[in-house]
Amino acid sequence: MPWLIAVLGGFSCGALLYSAVTRCRPCLSVRRRPAALVLATQLFFVLVATNEEIVWRRVVLGELLAAGAVAAMLGSTVGFALMHRSRRRLQLVTGAVFGGLYLSTGSLAASVAAHWAYNALVGSLVDRRRAFRDAAP
Repeated sequence: MPWLIAVLGGFSCGALLYSAVTRCRPCLSVRRRPAALVLATQLFFVLVATNEEIVWRRVVLGELLAAGAVAAMLGSTVGFALMHRSRRRLQLVTGAVFGGLYLSTGSLAASVAAHWAYNALVGSLVDRRRAFRDAAP
């Protein structure tokens, strides 16, 4: 699959996953923040997503493929969920989506894009809720 198509598909899957999990429409925060802070935050989300996708999809899932696609997906998804300290059931779902995207596209870029989009949207939701809470009397 061409790289650009994989990335666009990954972004779409990340946004759909966010909508399914939160039951909210994807929306990036509209709070006014310094551009450097926005850039640093998104760079952090990209680095986290890239790091986790390299470890759990490229390395773990890739190495387990010799045991079969189902075993590889199961092993990498469970490992991904256990690595997170909270909401492990949710992490099973997100890990399965990212792993399925990696296997179906053959592109790490697709799973990184999905993971980044999901994290960025969740971060934006947290930011909006904080702003609402801080604005309340």
